Amino acid sequence: MMSYVEIDPSDYHVLHPRPAYLIVSMDKNGRLNVMAASWVMPVSEEPPRHVVSVYREQKTYENIVETGEFTINIIGPEHAETAWKAGTLSGKKVDKWKLLGLQPLPSKKIKVPGIMGAYGVVECRVDKRIPVGECDLIICEPMRTIVRGDLYQRYGWDLRKAQILMHQRGRVFVTPGKLIILPKRKT
Repeated sequence: MMSYVEIDPSDYHVLHPRPAYLIVSMDKNGRLNVMAASWVMPVSEEPPRHVVSVYREQKTYENIVETGEFTINIIGPEHAETAWKAGTLSGKKVDKWKLLGLQPLPSKKIKVPGIMGAYGVVECRVDKRIPVGECDLIICEPMRTIVRGDLYQRYGWDLRKAQILMHQRGRVFVTPGKLIILPKRKT
């Protein structure tokens, strides 16, 4: 028989690992910022909408409110150190873009670029913000999505090649290990 233990209900890590993303934003003067985020997901197909949870005290939040645009960058294990630093340094105190040596990948539908070397980039325009606790849920319209052609296939990411970085907690990251395709059901 399985044995369960009770944990603190505020321990959100029970819902991890989650994909780690790099969110790029830009202020009205064109200065770029980057933050790590794992609380990102699609929330609607019709119309297409994604959501990212952003702490209101962050530079990223200020930039998104100011310009109404950002990019979601899908990354792999080679970006783990960048994700850790982007998630632990304050964009109000340091130029994270410059410090991390990031190169812009020009966007076509918005002004904010993606990150050169990312597995994929979603160009986003803010649709609405919903306050929840200390964060806002930033609901956005995906304006354009690009992916590395060698990593994406019919069923989405080819996980034999695209080792999508996932955040477990703190300095711990993991990657997915196996693609499971179920056979079609006969009705």
